Amino acid sequence: MTFSQDVKSEIIKSVRNVKGCCAAAFLTAVLKSVGSLALDMKKFYFSVESENCDFLTLCGELAEREFGVSSKVESYNVNAKGAAVYSCIFDGKVGEKLGLITRDDGVIGFPLELEGLIPSKPCCRKAFMQALFASCGSVVIPLSDTDVGENKLRAKYHLELRFADADFARAVAQAYGEFRFGQMTRKSHTVLYLKDSEKIADALSYFNATKGRLKLENVIIGRSMRNNANRQSNCISANIEKSVAASEKQLAAIARLHAAGMFDTLSDQLKDIARIRQEFPEANLDEIAARLNISKSGASHRFAKLIELANQENK
Repeated sequence: MTFSQDVKSEIIKSVRNVKGCCAAAFLTAVLKSVGSLALDMKKFYFSVESENCDFLTLCGELAEREFGVSSKVESYNVNAKGAAVYSCIFDGKVGEKLGLITRDDGVIGFPLELEGLIPSKPCCRKAFMQALFASCGSVVIPLSDTDVGENKLRAKYHLELRFADADFARAVAQAYGEFRFGQMTRKSHTVLYLKDSEKIADALSYFNATKGRLKLENVIIGRSMRNNANRQSNCISANIEKSVAASEKQLAAIARLHAAGMFDTLSDQLKDIARIRQEFPEANLDEIAARLNISKSGASHRFAKLIELANQENK
């Protein structure tokens, strides 16, 4: 299963026994976001499609248990990836009971104020958002073989809700302003999205997807550890390269002083550090200073003097 599927499974389990107003909020979000209203033999009904049979079964159970509305789940198609596609058919009465449709002299209509479909009670708001993610949401995180391993697929943090109804998408974004969703258009759909890992973690907590949040946090921590290790490695490599370049410059200066016959005229301090450098060409400045029992700045000053004298000789 993908990470997104795991999160949806967690949500389904957490709302299995939801009742009353929260059940109504859950079904309202499902039918409004991905439901279709159709007429068959002078009888109208709602239809919801999904690759997740457990999700549709849950919706059917809630409709029957809370509202006495019959439903039927059936497999009727195979998508492009070869996975089964399921459909849940609800008696049209569920739309009236949830306020999704209205009747006026026998004419069926839809509510114009979408904001009125979004609940205000905290428990119902959570159920509504859980339903939106389970029905039209997805989440991707940069997983690898291990939490600290390399992200070979180059995936990034991304959570989204995909709506066919742009007005409903805007109503959701406004009602759930605390999420600070980004918004974009993809083909004929409006997408609300999050790309910040911390915001996605907060969203998973709100969905009651505890295992999903823990998995995400492990990835965040693992990637942070890996990035720190890479930075340290790069820093060490850079320091080694810098030390090697400095050593080569110092050895070249010492060689020029020998060639010019100037080495024996140097002070004992300069002779000592020159001999140590020739004996330990790969040693860094700290190691050279320790061998002479002097400070690092003192060692640096002596090498600078050697290079200065060698350069003067070449003029």
